[in-house]
Amino acid sequence: MKKTVVIENGMVITPSEAIEKGVVVFEDGKITAVGQKNRVKVPRSAKVIDASGKIVAPGFVDIHVHGGKGRDVMDASYEAVKEIAKFLVSHGTTSFVPTTISAPRSDLLRAVKAVKTAMEKGTDGAEVLGAHLEGPYVNLEKRGAHDANYVRLPSMDEFEEIWEASDHAVRIVTLAPELEGSKMLIQKLRELGTAASIGHSNATYTQTVDAIKHGVRHATHMFNRMSGFDPREPGVVGAVLVHDELTAELICDGIHVHPAAMNLLTRVKGSKKVVLVTDAIRAAGMPDGEYALGKQRIIVKDGVSRLESGDFAGSTLTMDRAVRNIMKLVGTPLQTA
Repeated sequence: MKKTVVIENGMVITPSEAIEKGVVVFEDGKITAVGQKNRVKVPRSAKVIDASGKIVAPGFVDIHVHGGKGRDVMDASYEAVKEIAKFLVSHGTTSFVPTTISAPRSDLLRAVKAVKTAMEKGTDGAEVLGAHLEGPYVNLEKRGAHDANYVRLPSMDEFEEIWEASDHAVRIVTLAPELEGSKMLIQKLRELGTAASIGHSNATYTQTVDAIKHGVRHATHMFNRMSGFDPREPGVVGAVLVHDELTAELICDGIHVHPAAMNLLTRVKGSKKVVLVTDAIRAAGMPDGEYALGKQRIIVKDGVSRLESGDFAGSTLTMDRAVRNIMKLVGTPLQTA
């Protein structure tokens, strides 16, 4: 006998509309019907959950998140990934891509192995979709919170070892395409079906367009730590804006990116090409204080995380807040947020 659960009377959000007094029917954990209450047949044997006054929406997917609740992906343990997953689901994120930072090869190998273990064993929280390698192949000048000691040129040998250690579970690689060796890696990523993302890059507009031709299809935390727009040199920002095939991440905390820039991005790219992310670190969900990001000391004050130099160091954002922020700061409708 099928186990049926019905959520009714809430505002049901779908990609195309918001349904007042909507109904969602689940059979054996799968959605089988969505619609207005008077148009959806509810089985008598169903368990009914009354969502009056609440919003019923799909879970969030965070493709760029380093940690939360005191744990970090670079802790390189199954337990750490599980704790991060539990924290994320408490804020509406139902699946995520654990993200690494620039670090020694041995640390990266341990981290992706932990991610793969979490994929295989599962968690009590958000589902693990694979690993996001943010670095170490980034531009030193645009490294941001990446430790300069571990930023390096792309290495096919190193990447292939990481790829095998993850059991082919690397989903995204953030890199600077202007670096020697990047073109070969971008082409390899395209062959593997892994997303090559431009980020922490000082590439020119021409270099970025060339990278797009070779397979770059995504931009990591748009506007942050990438060459900006100038009328004579549009840089990475200009190339991402005018190339429709690229998706672009946005850290929508109201601090990393000015609301006017958020508005520009969503107007030019459209909601389907803008990906809200948190870039959250272990300090997310924790009080202000001192924390570690890799081997670096960071300070969180008023919820903003920075290196001792004052540079941003990830964020303490959660996806539910990101959605509220883009609605408030940009005016994005709930069903497209």
